[in-house]
Amino acid sequence: MLDDGWLEEGEAARQLGLVLTPGVPPAEGAAWVDGFLAGGGVLLVHDQRLLALVDAWIAGIPDTAFPDVLPLLRRTFSRLEPGVRRSVGELVRGGRRDDAEAGHPGFADRLDPAQAAPAVATAHLILGLQEAG
Repeated sequence: MLDDGWLEEGEAARQLGLVLTPGVPPAEGAAWVDGFLAGGGVLLVHDQRLLALVDAWIAGIPDTAFPDVLPLLRRTFSRLEPGVRRSVGELVRGGRRDDAEAGHPGFADRLDPAQAAPAVATAHLILGLQEAG
């Protein structure tokens, strides 16, 4: 619904926040996250508010409930495309960057030429352009 414009990001974050509260049994929350992502976790890469909610919820699952929830979480995240899974892992490992002042939560406010170089080279190749240098 979010991808098709039926649901706005703020409403998605609100609904996710409601279901991922301590009052909801962890297994129900895990099932809801599974359905919410539906195998396409790109949303978590592009909206770090949602990623932060999911991450905080997973970190807050009680030790006694975690073994029961782990298989569903593994299934949920294993269905993500490898690049998306890697990006989500890197974002979680690196912590949330707060670049809200720049208007792009979770994204750097300036280009890192070293990190952008492979993408620039690929774009040049696709467009048939000569690389400067």
